[in-house]
Amino acid sequence: MLLSCDSESELTFIAAGGIVMGNWRLAVFLPFLFLLSACAGGKTGTISPTDYVEIDNPAFTMSKDAPATILVPKRYVETGVPRGGELLKKGYEVVKQETAGSESAHAVTVGVPADATTFTVKNTIIALEVGRNGLLPLFQQKLKNLSTGILLDFNLESFARYGSASSQVERLALSKRLYQDIGSNLVLFIIAAEQSSPAERIMVEIYDGMGGGLLRQFAATIPAYDVADPSARNKAIASVLGSVAGMVKEVSTLVPWYGRIISVDGEKVYINAGKEAGVRLGQQMKIYREGKFVASLGFAPGEAAGRLEIKGFVGPNGAYGTVTDGLEVRLTDVVGIE
Repeated sequence: MLLSCDSESELTFIAAGGIVMGNWRLAVFLPFLFLLSACAGGKTGTISPTDYVEIDNPAFTMSKDAPATILVPKRYVETGVPRGGELLKKGYEVVKQETAGSESAHAVTVGVPADATTFTVKNTIIALEVGRNGLLPLFQQKLKNLSTGILLDFNLESFARYGSASSQVERLALSKRLYQDIGSNLVLFIIAAEQSSPAERIMVEIYDGMGGGLLRQFAATIPAYDVADPSARNKAIASVLGSVAGMVKEVSTLVPWYGRIISVDGEKVYINAGKEAGVRLGQQMKIYREGKFVASLGFAPGEAAGRLEIKGFVGPNGAYGTVTDGLEVRLTDVVGIE
């Protein structure tokens, strides 16, 4: 049905299919439609179907033969319900919403079930330098800028008590020891001459702390610079370290996280990762019976021994949970993401 008004303020009803509405319907709708029509002025216009919108019929319950919807001037929707139009409030709100959201009406937002959400737990990283090349502070800063996992502050003084790391064998052993003592999943060693010059290489080795194995080795060459300009050297070194830090991040994001079970107290099982690492309440973790490092690949967990559900946190980066199924937990077990 189309609604318009002419110069005599008479209401003309035109059926949407071209059929004039019967008098029995006029008797039902005429009173409230007069409330809608604020038709003043002396000009008549051409009626176009695009000038009207369909809304719910507010008088639907007034007659068993009343239609469920009616057509009203589109301007009522665009400018608001006219005075006396509270009768159309329901229909107006529906159509107004459709009009305002016409551009986004085709976009559908699908909710993701909570149990389908996958949370990423960050690896804990320690960066060390072999020798005293002075590159470690700047390298650590580059890693922090890239948000490369959780970078632990481990200076030369702390490193000194662990002994030498001049050979790969020593670095392998040190990586595993640091994991046991501090819980570092990845250990980085930056290797360079004490006074790095153009064309010399800066090397970084990435070790898997869980199994104490070498994962990757990167090398970058220092570009040529004006040796008489101290700032030029700093810029060249910073550029190389930034490039190497980017390579480290690419690897670290691909290394699966595994955590240690550090204590068991009754039903509570404590692990060495919490809020800082990205652990969430209710998160499900698998419990593995130890594991081993596979050469050239990385740490491979052992047999699945159960499942842990996170129930709470301890400090900034610790958590505890309860075993939902599986074997009795051992302190040598590890946990991983489902």
